[in-house]
Amino acid sequence: MNGRVLTVLAVVAVLAAAWFGWSWWSAAQDDSLARGRARDAVLAAASTELVTLNTIDYRTSAVDVDRWIAATTGQYGKDLSGDRQLQIDRAKRTKTVSTASLVQAAVTELNPSAGTARLIAVLNVRVSTGDGAPSAKQARLAVDFAQDGDTWKIGGVQAVGS
Repeated sequence: MNGRVLTVLAVVAVLAAAWFGWSWWSAAQDDSLARGRARDAVLAAASTELVTLNTIDYRTSAVDVDRWIAATTGQYGKDLSGDRQLQIDRAKRTKTVSTASLVQAAVTELNPSAGTARLIAVLNVRVSTGDGAPSAKQARLAVDFAQDGDTWKIGGVQAVGS
């Protein structure tokens, strides 16, 4: 190849590298990327925290209720803390065993700068009391999340119509 062709190829390679570098930097600074990361963090928290909040075994009820409290924040967390012994006693008295799994969740509102989010979720919940057979139900929930440090926690839960 002659010198001109090599020079043109070198210039094209430098320009291509500059363009790809700028594109990468621009995407990394994009606000939608930060919102996407926040949305993903809320959904990840929902998949664990909602299951935690709907799981209890009367034999380990104190630990389970403490997990509920750790999964929550704000007034909702304070209310659960205040009702801690009541929840433990109720689970033991009725011999409640409840397990849950997240079926689906979607973020409906997100404000990363305020550290708040709202989502809708569907859980499969199996509950048994006493010696009874477990009954299965689907729980449809509207859930408020709030950022607590670097983690997202449940700030409130409300059942929604089926």
